[in-house]
Amino acid sequence: MHLDSFLAQLRQRQVFKVATIYAVSAWPLIQIADLAVPALGLPDSVMTILLQVFLVGFPVSLIFAWLYNFTSKGIVRVNSEGAKDTPPEVNIKTTMVVAGTLALVVVVTLACQLWLEGQTPQRTNALDVRQPIIAEKPLSKGKKESIAILPFIPFSNDEEDEFFADGMVEELLNLLAKIPDLQVAARTSSFAYKGVSHKTIVEIGKELGVDTILEGSIRKNDTTNKIRVTAQLIKVSTGEHLWSETYDREYRDIFQIQDDIARAVVDKMKVTLLGTTASFKFVAETNNVDAMVAYGKGQKELAHRTAPTINSALAHYNDAVRFDEKYARAFVGIADANILLALYGNLPKKEANKSAKEALETAFSLSPNLGAAFATQGLLLSQSDTDKAESSFKKAIDINPNYAMTYMWYGSLLQGRGDFIGAHTLFEKAYVLDPKSPVAAYNVAWSYYQSGSEVKAMDIFSKIISNDPYYPGAYNLVGDILATRGRLDESINMYKRALDVDSVNKSAIKGLLTSNMDMGAVEQTQQWFDYANKQESHFSSQDMSFMTARFLMSQGNMNESLVHLKSIEFSDEKMGMKNYIEGEIAFYQGEYSKAISAFEKLRSNDSINDDYFYYLHHGQPAVHLAYAYLQIENFSQASIIIDGFALSLDKGKAKKSNNPSYYYNMALVNVLQDNSSEAYQYLQAAIDAGWIKAWQADIEPILGEMNKEQQFGQMLGGIRARLATMRSRNDDDNTFLLADSDSF
Repeated sequence: MHLDSFLAQLRQRQVFKVATIYAVSAWPLIQIADLAVPALGLPDSVMTILLQVFLVGFPVSLIFAWLYNFTSKGIVRVNSEGAKDTPPEVNIKTTMVVAGTLALVVVVTLACQLWLEGQTPQRTNALDVRQPIIAEKPLSKGKKESIAILPFIPFSNDEEDEFFADGMVEELLNLLAKIPDLQVAARTSSFAYKGVSHKTIVEIGKELGVDTILEGSIRKNDTTNKIRVTAQLIKVSTGEHLWSETYDREYRDIFQIQDDIARAVVDKMKVTLLGTTASFKFVAETNNVDAMVAYGKGQKELAHRTAPTINSALAHYNDAVRFDEKYARAFVGIADANILLALYGNLPKKEANKSAKEALETAFSLSPNLGAAFATQGLLLSQSDTDKAESSFKKAIDINPNYAMTYMWYGSLLQGRGDFIGAHTLFEKAYVLDPKSPVAAYNVAWSYYQSGSEVKAMDIFSKIISNDPYYPGAYNLVGDILATRGRLDESINMYKRALDVDSVNKSAIKGLLTSNMDMGAVEQTQQWFDYANKQESHFSSQDMSFMTARFLMSQGNMNESLVHLKSIEFSDEKMGMKNYIEGEIAFYQGEYSKAISAFEKLRSNDSINDDYFYYLHHGQPAVHLAYAYLQIENFSQASIIIDGFALSLDKGKAKKSNNPSYYYNMALVNVLQDNSSEAYQYLQAAIDAGWIKAWQADIEPILGEMNKEQQFGQMLGGIRARLATMRSRNDDDNTFLLADSDSF
């Protein structure tokens, strides 16, 4: 009885009538707005706002209908008996008011959005609290224009639509990178803004150091099987919309849609940005959307540079070539992943190089002028034929000057040759192209650290962590800086943080071993050896023999240490390291002529000049070579080495950075020159700067006579007291080993 009465009240109060009119009016208005939004160059978020307004307005209109009715006398408050008269003219008036109100909402919403678009454009996506890295310098150089393509926003809950959107941006990046007069921000940097809504387009553009930003959205209609892609080009300096366009296509051939859109956008952009109608030849790199999506997933994983993510990337690249066996860029990805797995993972180097070479050969057969393939070829050749490697890098830059990895790997090659200035220049170039890449940032930070600018290195470290807290290299970098400064307990905490991110990170494990050795923490060192042995597939026998030899040496067990050093076998690519180790073995055994022969072979290596020889292994080969010459009474040759080494130290970066290695080596030089007083001054300066390797002084023959003196003993005694304090703090914070050592 009560329900019948309630329904009667709804009819009498015209609630059903208003609901029907509202629904019938809203639907065509939504369709009209759906056409008007892209035509006016507005973002798809406007449709979301309208739908939200209409949904909220529906219950409001029903409440209004319950309280008020339209009558021949106007709008009146409904009494308990409800409304009685509903002549045709009243029905028409009700319809006009409801429909008119909804139409007014549409017009006002579009007008407001047009006004806002004329102000500063804003990204619409989920909030991201990460702070972007600010580029050190703008991309634009001379007359070159620069652009970043932000990830297109998919208005869909389908994960595959997101991958499609990312793949389309990847294709756009690859196509634009081929335009000679355009610099394109790398994928890593552009995709770092995926999900960022609290930054305006102008702010993002300035942070990336580009002139223009391309952004867009993708919306799929599952009912009609159509897709709408909206793209707009924005000038960073003013926020002005240079160009925008909307594409409505059938979804049945999604890859052809992507290809058409990419080409159309590129055609528009080359005119808008470059002021030219010149024709650029673009060739799609794959015609399979599944391959494109798989490749994009691989790129995302590869950027993190950990063994698990690189393995995952390799799996995605293999999927890509399974979907499209002619996808050259995916074969380059396979080569990259194999090479990097030998560095970061447990893949044997010989096997990695073989797989990489085969993948590259396939890539070149499919696309002979692929810049990325030449860059990877340079990386592959870097340890076997540096001249050919350099030629490959230069070829890669000629083909694609926007590929940041080329500059990173080329810089590493120059760094290995001792050309630190050239390496730093290339690292900076990569960082400018890809300021959000943790790898590019790490290389610049490491270069700053090596050149003595520790403050700059630490500043970049904070940016890396802010951008990608899961990149272990950043923590290793700070661990190295702290260890250099004698803050061993703090360095250990940083290496542990790297392991928290990547439990098999070789650099972190080596850092933990060396810091604990230098601190004299025997038990903890042995625990980390046990941990490393559990990751035996990640460490070669040479790695373990070298670390064991160092540990035994730090404990004063010289004979057993040399046995382990003698057991190390070196490939032809490591002849320089072989000469160094052979020289050290002979030196500590007192076989000075043999030591001289090995050190001189190292010194005469074609890839090593005198300055780099003095820099190698913290100057140890140079100072030991000089001492060996003195022992066989070849004083003139010893003097040449000593003077050259001292000159190199004085003009080197270690002195500029107040590095303890500079003062320690100058102490050794002064001992060789019989300047005992100055030797003590330099040794004290080394200690003040953070030199803390007391065990090194104990076994150093050059310091043999000083070791007998009281002053020397007191200086080392102070160091040992500091080491004891650090060991005590380290014992109190040994959580990583206790929690995790048995779980791997």
